[in-house]
Amino acid sequence: MRVQIHLRAEKLTNLAHGKWRGKRSSPYCKVVSVSQQSNNENTAVVIGQTEVCHGNTSPQFSRSLILEHDEEEAWTHLRITIRDCRRITSEKKGQQYSRGGKNDDDYDGLSQRVARRPFLGLSGLNLNRNYHNEDSDYYCSDGDPKMGEVEVEIGAILRSEGQEKQIKLREGGTLFVHITQSVQGNDSGVLDCHIRGLDIKNIESGMLGLGAVDPYFVISKKENDTQKGTSRYYDVYRSEHIHDIINPYWKPFQIDLERLCNNDRNKQLKITIYDFEQRGKDRWLGEVFTSVAEMMQRVAKRGNADRESALRVEAVEDDDKKTPPHRLQEALAGEWAAMR
Repeated sequence: MRVQIHLRAEKLTNLAHGKWRGKRSSPYCKVVSVSQQSNNENTAVVIGQTEVCHGNTSPQFSRSLILEHDEEEAWTHLRITIRDCRRITSEKKGQQYSRGGKNDDDYDGLSQRVARRPFLGLSGLNLNRNYHNEDSDYYCSDGDPKMGEVEVEIGAILRSEGQEKQIKLREGGTLFVHITQSVQGNDSGVLDCHIRGLDIKNIESGMLGLGAVDPYFVISKKENDTQKGTSRYYDVYRSEHIHDIINPYWKPFQIDLERLCNNDRNKQLKITIYDFEQRGKDRWLGEVFTSVAEMMQRVAKRGNADRESALRVEAVEDDDKKTPPHRLQEALAGEWAAMR
């Protein structure tokens, strides 16, 4: 059986140089499968690693890891190591990243929500069979400082309540390991996407009114806990943020359906839009619930500003500022363009 691993952490110890100046660690996780041979020696096979969540001690990693689990043996041992990425080159420092989480240990999302009625328009989706995953974390090293290490067993987590294990780290903080069956539907392929925002409401004018929001989006999928009757969304893709712009044109991306929706086009997805903040909390701008099947039905027919076919992004009004809904022309639109 193929299983999929999602990782997140809370309140990791900040190991960053210059933390007295407000700098934060940039954690990532490396996952290794450990097995014992007949000579009682352990062998380790690297499964993979997550992306680096820059400047965030409570990361929600969007890069899931997939591996085979032998149900008959019911024993697959994993070692998960969290490190603080230090080898960030000047080239990487010049790029724009989202933090990969709320970047605050006691984040209250509702207090940061701003009223508006944005939209996402879909102007093309393409499913193909080839997936090329560009690994941008080549600058990570085993010499990076260790923020924590745990060992878990896949079968035990699959049988546990919610299929998630919460582990306190000796170094400080908590790691959450969620493992679920990776293939839950009969669909397959790779989704090629390109999203563009149009007329995003500017809530950050800056000095002299010359500034603008720094938007990025996160796609997450819904996982249900049938025992508790609850559900949780796990991040599967996070875009870069773009500085001072109300019409962002985010980079195109590819994601295979197994990671995106467990090969089930009807699985519920959530697209959330944030305003990146250099210091403090990223601001929640709105979200829309959808699925791959719905997105393929809502493709724009009149260019990337086709609001008629757009998905409506719902936002919660700020209790201190009851703002009426914005007109359609003042809302957010987006583009999903196929890469041919």
